[in-house]
Amino acid sequence: MPVEPDADGIIVHMNSLHLTSRVLICLWLACQIPAVDAARVTDLFSARVPAAQDAQRSQSETFDIALEMVLVKMTGHRGIMVDPVVMNRFTAAETYVQQHRMNPDGSTWVLFDQVALRRSLDSVGQPVWGEERPVTLAWMVLDYGSGTRDILSAESDVERERGLFEVAQQDGNGDPERQAAVREILKTTTTERGLPLVLPLVDSEELDIVSIADVWGGFTESLVLASQRYGVDAILVGRVRVSFIETAEVRWILMLGDERFEWEGDIASGPDRVADFFAARFATSGSAMGRMQLRVDGVGTLEDYGRLSRYMSSLDVIEDYSVDRVADRTVILSLLVRGDADRLMRSIALRRVLQPVDSSQDTMFPAEPLVDPFGSVPSNLHYALIVGP
Repeated sequence: MPVEPDADGIIVHMNSLHLTSRVLICLWLACQIPAVDAARVTDLFSARVPAAQDAQRSQSETFDIALEMVLVKMTGHRGIMVDPVVMNRFTAAETYVQQHRMNPDGSTWVLFDQVALRRSLDSVGQPVWGEERPVTLAWMVLDYGSGTRDILSAESDVERERGLFEVAQQDGNGDPERQAAVREILKTTTTERGLPLVLPLVDSEELDIVSIADVWGGFTESLVLASQRYGVDAILVGRVRVSFIETAEVRWILMLGDERFEWEGDIASGPDRVADFFAARFATSGSAMGRMQLRVDGVGTLEDYGRLSRYMSSLDVIEDYSVDRVADRTVILSLLVRGDADRLMRSIALRRVLQPVDSSQDTMFPAEPLVDPFGSVPSNLHYALIVGP
């Protein structure tokens, strides 16, 4: 989420560092913070429904609201319940409820049966976005007018308690209330969409790499350098004048590798559009099953095999798998995948467990067709197990 230093304002300018110096600083910073990997969303199948403001709400109505909130997170589709096929399939929300409780603030927490929900979504051909999702780092500059701007920073109490960071003191006339309001909108939206979003620390070392002018001007070179320490999958840049939070218009940029997307919208539209984008890339349908072959090199011990097995089981895109062959530190797996090879490769890329290998010169394990009960042509993928615990 956006990060905001302890002090109110930020009047900081980029030091005139040579690019090589910036890179060295960035490499040093990368050693100070554990890399953020793809995040597993732990509350994907639960929702908190606020208390009704104007009238008494029945338990059935509460369950209906909670179910729609969960279905939006599961599918990544904001208008999921507009589809008449989906509406007809989920007419009795209470049949999917596993647990529920009333909170002290009057809200209701509801947990649904994930297996039953997945089966129902599969039955109507709706793609499901798995629990493991890309992590996005959001850089936002808030412009208060009169030449005063802040970089929105993360609330870093945990990091300070661990003694890892000294958050930069920023001089200026910032507005903590408006910073908190922006942060709350981002938090609410990312919770509703099941989107892992983090904000930069904006500590003193980071401010040697990136400045307010860099973020406001959309200068991506320094932003990419400063973002390397977080090990995230995507970078979101927002520039907003916050005279009135409710009507604030933000210029957004999403950077994903070599891809760049720009749009304008309100504060919530930043994480909303990012969630839309990733859901389109990662959500998979049970009606689009495919049989694929995966070769994994570097599996030399029982510990390696155990790590690979646990990893395969953790991938939502893999419905089932079996070992086809084992020889000389190499395992050939037969996979039943929800979706195509591109979806599988994108999911694998989210975790630093397997890395792709060029198999064009492979003679020991030439590609062999698999017997595919689904009638599609199998894909043969080649990866290596990355050394790890």
